[in-house]
Amino acid sequence: MFDTIAGLPVHILVVHAAVVLVPLMALVTLAFTVRPKWRPGLVWAVLGDALCVVVSLVAKESGEHFEHRLGLQGTKAVEEHAEYGDKLFVFAVALLVAAVVAWVLVARRPAPGTGAVAAAVLIVVVAGVAATTWTVLTGDSGSRAVWEDVVKNTNTGS
Repeated sequence: MFDTIAGLPVHILVVHAAVVLVPLMALVTLAFTVRPKWRPGLVWAVLGDALCVVVSLVAKESGEHFEHRLGLQGTKAVEEHAEYGDKLFVFAVALLVAAVVAWVLVARRPAPGTGAVAAAVLIVVVAGVAATTWTVLTGDSGSRAVWEDVVKNTNTGS
């Protein structure tokens, strides 16, 4: 399940979804939280954040399969990337929890108080910044593990 799809590594296919969806959903969740007219739609942000959890889990698991398929266990750059990927899943879960908390605090109430709104915004901002930062760190470490030596050992072609 986490190895290949149509002969291509699942990890290579799904990481791009994580790189796009996690930061995007952090912004969408914040937008729904701070815009009163949009708050009824916050349940959709919760569902989108749940999708981020699934995508990050598939990226993590497929990455482990890919690492074993290529025999890269113990490679410093790959191990660092794997550690980032393990934690990215946790940050995606944190973003989902923040979205649920925001939904409970502001979207399910007809007129939430300013304290509830401030708490929801703070929770979503912290989780969103953490998840986005970790997405960047994970993607950067993966890109460097794959491409840094390749680029270093080639010319510009011009």
